[in-house]
Amino acid sequence: MTRNLAPAWARPFSEGWALVAPLALAATLTLRFPPLGLACASAAGLVALALRDPERAILATDDVLAPADGRVVAIELVEDEWVGEALEISIFLALWNVHVQRAPLAGRLMSVRHVSGGFAPALYGQAATNNRQILDFDGDRGRFGVSLISGLIARRIVRWVEPGDKVAAGERIGMIKFGSRVTLRLPRSARPLVAPGMDVRAGITSVASF
Repeated sequence: MTRNLAPAWARPFSEGWALVAPLALAATLTLRFPPLGLACASAAGLVALALRDPERAILATDDVLAPADGRVVAIELVEDEWVGEALEISIFLALWNVHVQRAPLAGRLMSVRHVSGGFAPALYGQAATNNRQILDFDGDRGRFGVSLISGLIARRIVRWVEPGDKVAAGERIGMIKFGSRVTLRLPRSARPLVAPGMDVRAGITSVASF
């Protein structure tokens, strides 16, 4: 379950008030200077758009759901200290994508690992060592993990679940402000249903089965 979460329609304000409010105020105060006022209003609108959180009809399936909106940039086998030998699916979130992350499967959050790192551009492979939060889950079909990774612009990770919380498939678990990268790690037996270059949507696109 997500904790203390504002209504979805209010997400741009609950998560972006520190930017949206000053920009909106600046737009109001500069009405006598149309170019400046328009620039401030446009900036406020873009921030609100970036932090939107649309309601979704979660796909009813036994498949693994995408944890994030964006483009699949890599699929590979890795070793994970929680999952073991794992299938990893990496998703790049552009600035225009919805930045809310959702649980790919039902399960219980067992632990959160905070790993300090850099802020390399999230599109590239070296972003895997960026500053990140690794969420370790245990579900009916075994262990899985979701990593929320900061990028060059996206440096704030907001998590809405805590260790011990149970989540349903497609339930909101967090947000990376202004895009970035999300990796999903599944047991080695999982079979990918997507390929690099494909666009996916959190809670809607099936990305793997096992």
